This record gives sequence, structure tokens and C-alpha cells, in this order.
Amino acid sequence: MGGFKRVPFERTVRKSPFELLSAHARYVTKTANKLIDAFNSFLSGEEEKFLKVKKEVETLESEADRIKGNIRNHLPKSILMPVDRTMFLMLLSEQDKIIDNIQDIIEWIYMRNRPPREEIAENVKELFNQVEKTVAAYEKAIGNLKDLIESSFSEKERNETKEAIWEVHRQESICDSLERSLTKKIFDMEDKMGAGEILHLTKLVMLLGEVANRAENAADRLRALMAR
Repeated sequence: MGGFKRVPFERTVRKSPFELLSAHARYVTKTANKLIDAFNSFLSGEEEKFLKVKKEVETLESEADRIKGNIRNHLPKSILMPVDRTMFLMLLSEQDKIIDNIQDIIEWIYMRNRPPREEIAENVKELFNQVEKTVAAYEKAIGNLKDLIESSFSEKERNETKEAIWEVHRQESICDSLERSLTKKIFDMEDKMGAGEILHLTKLVMLLGEVANRAENAADRLRALMAR
């Protein structure tokens, strides 16, 4: 009589949670890519185009939510995972908050759909682009997780993932620097701006920084997940 044969966790569901997590991360990046589209339509004052981007972001968020629900529905407590289940779900939650923050940016732009003045428009665009780079770096890091699991946490895969996580931190640090310098520039121009314009721009800068911070936090969750 044959003994009990352990079935790998990944085969007990249609797709492994690690594949689904990577799929969710791709939606995070797709949503972040819409930021620059939103900015360009914001800058040119094309409200119809902006509303189209806004709708696209809502659709991407809905698809990401569907994947998130699929992951949670296929993680019954009785199944043994190769990583800590609670930490995995915390990583998913932090990753999902990136999309929430991006939606906050889109909504905030729409609240006062007036483009930034020419003197700071390029600085704002630079920050938008850098936030997008930070999220893309995070997706690359999370994309290593499946290979890391399949290699049983080999030293090579660990090192590659750690390097990818470090890149997220590097990109986020650039965001921090841009955020500080842009905020100072806005306040240096306060004699030329009304209170509403200053409030809108400074909060926009803060919200952009939060997206980069979320990506960094999610990368830190990934690093904690590796510490098994």
C-alpha cells in the first residue's frame, strides 16, 4: 500500500497564489502607468481625455480587486503554505493600497482640474514619472517571488530578489528628494499663487509620495516574507 503523497501547494488551486500575486502586481503597474496619461491630460486641460483615463483606472482597480478576492478565496487555513500565510496576506494588502493611492490622486486632480503653472509643470511631471518608475521596480521585485518559491529559497534567487527590493528603495529615495524640492518650490512661489492652488499642488505632491511609499512598504513586506 502506497504511503501518503504530499501534493505541492501550487497544484491544489488553479493558479498558485504567487502567480496571482504577480498578476495583481501587474495591474498595480498598469494603474500607475495611467498616472502620466492623467497628468498629460491635466496639463493640457483636456477634461474629456482625463475622464477617460479616470474610467480606465476604475476598471483596472476592479480587475485587481477580482484577483485579490480570488487569492483570498483560495487560501484556506488548512493548506500549508511555503511562506507565512498572514504575512502573505499583509503583502497583498499593502500592494493593493498602491492602487487605492493612485485612485486618490486621480480624484484629487479632478477636484480642481486646473493645470499647474508653467514654472513648475516639468517638476510635477518629473515626480509623476519617478513614482511610475518606483512602482515598476516593485513589480519586478514581486515577480521574483514565484521563482524564489520554486527554487526552495535558493541563495541565487534570494540575492536577486534582495537586489530588486533594494532598487525599489533607491527609486523611492529619488521620489522623496523630488517631493521635498517640489514642495519647497511651491512655497517659494506662494506670492504668485492663491491658497487653493497651493493646497491642491502640495497635497498632490504628498499623494504622489504616498504611492512611492506604499511600493517601498510592500517591498519591505516581501523582504520579511523571505526571512523564513
